Amino acid sequence: VDKVIIFADVTLATAPQTGGTVAVQAVYFQPGVVHPSAASMPSRYAHNVNYSRALCAALGNILLEIFSKGQCSSLVTSTSIGTTNSSHGTQNDNASMPPSQKRKISAPVDDSISASVNSLLLETEMPLSIRVLVCDLLDAITEPCPYSALTSLETAFNDLSLMSNAPQRFLFDQTCPQMALEYTCLFQNLADKHLFGRNKELGFLMDAKNKFAAHVDKNGEDPSIVRNAEQENTFFGQAVDFHCDLVFLSGYEGIGKSSLLRPLINTCNKEKWFVLSMNFGKHDVAHIHSAAKAFDDFFGHWAPSDNESHSHLDPAMLESFHQVCHSLNSTIDEEGLRQLGDLIPKLRRVFPKNTTATKKKAQETSSLDKVGSTVNRQNHLIQVLLKALCSVGRKVLITCDDMQWSKSFLFMTKFIANYMNIPCRTQKYHQGVYIVGTYRCNEIGDDLIKNIESIEKCECTTVKKLDVGEISHDDVTQLLSVALCLPARYTQELGELVVTKTRGNPFFVIQFLRSIIQNNMLSFSVQSRRWEWDCDVVDMQMISDEVAELLTTRFNQLPLAMMDALKVVSCLGYQVEEFTIVALNSRNGILPYSMQDQLHLAIKEGLLEKAGPLYQFTHDIIQKTIYEFIPPGRCKLLHKTIGENLLKFAEKNDNNDAMYRLAVDQINIYCKDAFLSSEKRSEFASMNATAAKLAIALSFFEQARCYIDVGMELLEPNCWAEQYSLSLDLYEMSASVSCFNGDSNTMSRCLNEIIANVKSFEDSLTSSTLLAKLLAASSKYDEAMVNCLSVLSALGEEFPQEISLDIVLNELSVIQTTLSDITVDKVKLLPPMTDAKLKVMEILSMLCVYSVISKPMLLPLLSCRMVRLMLEHGFCDDSIIGLVSAGWTLFTFTDKIKFGHRLIKVGESLIEEQPNKSILLAKTSGYIGWLKAVVEPIQTVLCVFADRYNRGIQAGDIEAAMLSRWSFCAASLYAGVPLIALSKQFVMCIQLSAKCQHNAVLYASMSHFRVCVALTGDEERTDTVEIKSYEEINKIGQRTNNGFLLNHNILSQMGLYFWSRDYVEVVQLVEELPPSPMKRVLESVRFFYQGIASICLARHTHQPKWRAMGEEAA
Repeated sequence: VDKVIIFADVTLATAPQTGGTVAVQAVYFQPGVVHPSAASMPSRYAHNVNYSRALCAALGNILLEIFSKGQCSSLVTSTSIGTTNSSHGTQNDNASMPPSQKRKISAPVDDSISASVNSLLLETEMPLSIRVLVCDLLDAITEPCPYSALTSLETAFNDLSLMSNAPQRFLFDQTCPQMALEYTCLFQNLADKHLFGRNKELGFLMDAKNKFAAHVDKNGEDPSIVRNAEQENTFFGQAVDFHCDLVFLSGYEGIGKSSLLRPLINTCNKEKWFVLSMNFGKHDVAHIHSAAKAFDDFFGHWAPSDNESHSHLDPAMLESFHQVCHSLNSTIDEEGLRQLGDLIPKLRRVFPKNTTATKKKAQETSSLDKVGSTVNRQNHLIQVLLKALCSVGRKVLITCDDMQWSKSFLFMTKFIANYMNIPCRTQKYHQGVYIVGTYRCNEIGDDLIKNIESIEKCECTTVKKLDVGEISHDDVTQLLSVALCLPARYTQELGELVVTKTRGNPFFVIQFLRSIIQNNMLSFSVQSRRWEWDCDVVDMQMISDEVAELLTTRFNQLPLAMMDALKVVSCLGYQVEEFTIVALNSRNGILPYSMQDQLHLAIKEGLLEKAGPLYQFTHDIIQKTIYEFIPPGRCKLLHKTIGENLLKFAEKNDNNDAMYRLAVDQINIYCKDAFLSSEKRSEFASMNATAAKLAIALSFFEQARCYIDVGMELLEPNCWAEQYSLSLDLYEMSASVSCFNGDSNTMSRCLNEIIANVKSFEDSLTSSTLLAKLLAASSKYDEAMVNCLSVLSALGEEFPQEISLDIVLNELSVIQTTLSDITVDKVKLLPPMTDAKLKVMEILSMLCVYSVISKPMLLPLLSCRMVRLMLEHGFCDDSIIGLVSAGWTLFTFTDKIKFGHRLIKVGESLIEEQPNKSILLAKTSGYIGWLKAVVEPIQTVLCVFADRYNRGIQAGDIEAAMLSRWSFCAASLYAGVPLIALSKQFVMCIQLSAKCQHNAVLYASMSHFRVCVALTGDEERTDTVEIKSYEEINKIGQRTNNGFLLNHNILSQMGLYFWSRDYVEVVQLVEELPPSPMKRVLESVRFFYQGIASICLARHTHQPKWRAMGEEAA
């Protein structure tokens, strides 16, 4: 081509008027040059010819001359185009077109100038894209204007750009319908395809990601940042080193929220982030498993199996992963790792020895034997993993898809709050996590709303929300343009129809297009080498606007065998393990043909996806619609058949507990509202009892609760007479699970039922133990102790009703002599304790906690008895509690502080070697921590209490955890931690203890919190929690006989009066203190307050009694 055409600064360009016609001529534009004929153009011409259309026609002439090498110029220049009547003006829209021409999309209109031009260009062997472009430009001034005409230079430039940069998107010469169908990608996995109409949403996510990354990277290693953080809050590890950005995407089902996560995940993977993807399912029983599944995929990726290659893993990322594993190993003991191995099987690749799964009896729940343990234990395990992930300097992305089905997103709320408020001085990096969650705006629950609101209140977080709406008509038009390889002007009307029928829902747009292709309403024409359709036909075929109707129509056209296989899969939920399909396929008891073959065909249809060993529907709406295709009666029988086949398979394959529980799930759906015989009811109740035991052994308490409830419903009315053993099992498990979940009402009802119907003392032991825990959780410590002592009496362990100081000192003297040469090695030589005394030791361990609060004089007798039982009958975990509590009582009742400290050191060494390390550390935190505070500087004990709180939460020991949390706050108060920061800690302690119903810690925290508020004047924090007065707290302590609460309430008042210099009130409170034969850890603080107050009064009043009192205190 020997001519250069430049389009720039064009202000006006027209063709000269010749009589009653307009002769289209080739016009060559140059910057700033106005065509000379424009000046002589009559003004009336502007009303008859659109300037933009004239420009397009001129460009068409130029391109025609270039591509035809001058052969077609005579044709165009000799063609006269009639002008329209001035009274009607020029119409460039499609409204004036006849319906037949407007709605029928096929080859170009034959009566236009483009017909002859197209023939000539075809003879010169020009490609289809060139012919269409030139013809459409020349049709710009044809009257009436065809739908395909190019009437805008901007659109023409877009077409030219597509031809140059992406020729495959623009009218490529395709002669094979199958290849044209494949290029649409409508029947393929669209995960990695371009998202149309989502530039705003993607930009929003990427901007939030970049801002978060900039925050985490900024001054990440600046020593001044760390130094300032330590100055502001020495003991609490505040939010200066941690930041959390959260983005929540909301919208209706199928709107494309999940699709927006994929490009974000891909980008973060490329930028070497750690990525966790959590997908919550509607039919999941235990929602915490979605988080565990995400970690399972994480460990599966970064710790491949032996037969998988490691070469694809980035060395730097792999090093960070090893740091995560090291952090995890140093944080969690062997028992914790084993529990994590149950939740996250692929963790065993990293810790093969520590995470070996071992079966436990359902009754052996010592690690989770406290009220409210199930939620706290599982959530805390996930929080430990999250904290380890965030501790190595890598940016972390966590996606939470379909949060409306997650009842346990609270674990993320707790992670953010606890990460900020538990002391940590070992952070080396600027840390943070970027969380993106999606939920359906019309299905969100109140719990999730409250969780999001609580996250917004955290100082370390930035929360953003975005409503994901429907895609627009222009977006759908562009999608059709790319899929069908046509210019957007060709697909505009079809796009409008698609939006009308699908309401712009991306998921249903794809379903709609698939359906009209399968119905041959949208088809590829070999003759015209392009897709063709008739909008009138498409509109008539779509009887209903409802999307469910559209899906129903499509599903009815699927092969019968495939539909039957999909119905079976839909009964199993949104996701199904391949092993389950193999089990159902093994006997052909469900379908007479291979389900795997049919599911493979369903994957090709785009209804299913297969990721590794997992089948899942491409969208939950598909699963729901297919499930609703099954008639109700047939559906129940199908669930029963599936359950029976899975049971047979599980019975033939040992160690397949998951298959057994899945089978029982299916049978339970059949049992609902079904008429069953007595034999079947008893059989199914026994199945649920077995499934509940399996779930409890794995700590899946939500799932266990479902089995127990169904099993109890299937019991006969006179079950205690006809089904005694089964009834006892179900009611005991119900009480235990209620204890773990903190459901005191259900726990109380079950225990009352057991006590009323139990036949022997041996059968009542479990219920009696659970009853004591229930009473203690309600602050009825005296009643709990009476219950435990009565059980011990029946087991042959008697204790005196009245305990004098002489009895206590005599017992301690004997124990001191007995343990004078005790060492760790000597304890290890003891044989394991038999079952005969294990129950006694368990009850004695419980009593030790209750006696500290309600009856301190009993504690020495309990600890001495535990030591004797250890020496006579062997060693068990509770033996360590006996040793440690014995060391504590030697301090409180004698002057043998160093000997008591040595016993505690022996106990600590034994704990380090036990599998249940976390549980034992939590249970002994009070004894070990406070006695260390006497022997060692109190500042060194703060981290001990913080660690014991984490251990208690992890082990499910809520009582030990809350006592450790309070101990941390109280020790911080007397260690001189800044009061403003400490106030926040007390508020959190009050809120947590109120939630866990631990009244002793609740009221003791209120008492100390009043000191912080009074001395700082920070009254705003009192609005967040309810605070009782000192008088009210004192009455509560007297009513419940809680010496622990009474002592700390008086000590708190003394501190307030002392620092307010109201010394008279201080000494009056000292006089109110009842005499006690035992020492308390914080008694030195009392003597400090008493001595300084008395000396100050003596100085001001010159009264000898004050001086004498001060000297006595000194």
